[in-house]
Amino acid sequence: MGHVVMRGRVVTDYEVWDGAALLLENGCIQGMIRDGEAPENAEVHDYGSSFLVPGFVDLQVNGCFGIDVSTRPERLPELSEKLPATGTTAYLPTLISSPENLYEQALPKVGLATAKSVSGAEVLGAHLEGPFLSQEKRGAHPPACIVPPDPVLLAELLDLGPVRMVTLAPELEGADELVDFAAGRGVVVSAGHSDAPFEAAYEAFDRRVAGVTHLFNAMSPMHHRAPGLPGAAFAHPRVVCGLISDGLHVHPEMVNLAFRMLGPDRVYLVTDATAATGMGPGEYALATRKVYQDANMARLGSGSLAGSLLTMSEAFQNVLAFTGCTLPEAARMASTTPARLVGEGRRKGRLAPGYDADVTVLAPDLSPEAVWSRGRRVY
Repeated sequence: MGHVVMRGRVVTDYEVWDGAALLLENGCIQGMIRDGEAPENAEVHDYGSSFLVPGFVDLQVNGCFGIDVSTRPERLPELSEKLPATGTTAYLPTLISSPENLYEQALPKVGLATAKSVSGAEVLGAHLEGPFLSQEKRGAHPPACIVPPDPVLLAELLDLGPVRMVTLAPELEGADELVDFAAGRGVVVSAGHSDAPFEAAYEAFDRRVAGVTHLFNAMSPMHHRAPGLPGAAFAHPRVVCGLISDGLHVHPEMVNLAFRMLGPDRVYLVTDATAATGMGPGEYALATRKVYQDANMARLGSGSLAGSLLTMSEAFQNVLAFTGCTLPEAARMASTTPARLVGEGRRKGRLAPGYDADVTVLAPDLSPEAVWSRGRRVY
C-alpha cells in the first residue's frame, strides 16, 4: 500500500487542527502534515471542513443490524462490515449470561473472527457479561443462566476463545478468586450487574477490578447515605467507567455528572447495542431471550430494558450535547479510553504516528461521512 493523504480537520488528543492532513502508509498513521506537504504520487482524499477522529471502539456489542452475536456468531464478518456505518472500527462482541452450550458455540467463532483480517470493524475479542452476576441486579439476563462464582467454569470459558473483558458482581462470595484468575490471564475485569455497597465496590477497585460496566444501570444506586457502586467509582482514583449515553438508560444530567466527576480518561462510551439496533420495530434475539423494539427502546416482554438501540456515532453526538465537552474529549471517550482499557492503547484509539490507520470522518453535522479501517476505506 502506498501513501494515502487524508485532508480535513484533524482531532488530536487535545486539539482540533484545521487545514491539516493525516499521512497513512501500510495501514498505519505516519504522522500529520500541512497542506502542500503530500508525498509525490500519494493518494489524496480531501474531506474539506469535516472532522477526522480516531475510529470508535465499542466494548459492548450484543448485536446490530439484525445480527445477534450469541446465537449467530458465524455472522460476525457481516457485522464487522456493517458497523463502520456507525463510525466503529473496533469492537468486543458481547455475550450475556447463557447456557454453557451457547458459549461453546459462540466463543470459538469469536476467536476465528479475531484471528482473521476481517473487512470492516476489527474484532478485538469477546466480552463476557456474566454469568457471575447478582440475581437482584440481573437486568435482561435470564435468571436460570446466572451462577455463583465458579473458577472451573471461568477457566473453561476463557479457554474457549479470546476473552478480553469479563463483567461480574464483585460482592459475590468467591468473586475475588475469579477476579485474580481473570486478571492473571490478561482479561479486564469490570464490575456490573452488581448490588455491591460502597465499601465492597471500592475494595474491589483497590484489588484488580479495572472497570465498571454501563455505569448506573443494573447496579446498587447512588444515595447520599449509601453511595453504592457508582459512588465508589467516583471516589476511586483509577477505575474506568462505561456509559450508555442515549439519554434513556442514563439521564443526560447524570451523564454530565459522570463526565465532570471522572473526565474523558475515565469514561468510555458504549452502545450495549442489540440485534434490534439499526432495524425497525419487531422481535429480535438477545442470546436466549427475545427483545421487542418499540419507537426508541429495546425491551423484554415484561417491559424491562434489554440493551439499547444506540450507535457509537449517536453516543458521540449525545455526549457532546449532554456535557458540553470538546471534540477531543468526546473522541477520547469514544476511542482512546476504551482502547487503553482493553490493552490496545498502543495501536488503537489515537491519530498518532505508529497507530493503526482507523479514522472516522465526521461531516460538519457530526454524522459519519467515511470510515477507514487499517488504512482502507470501509465506508
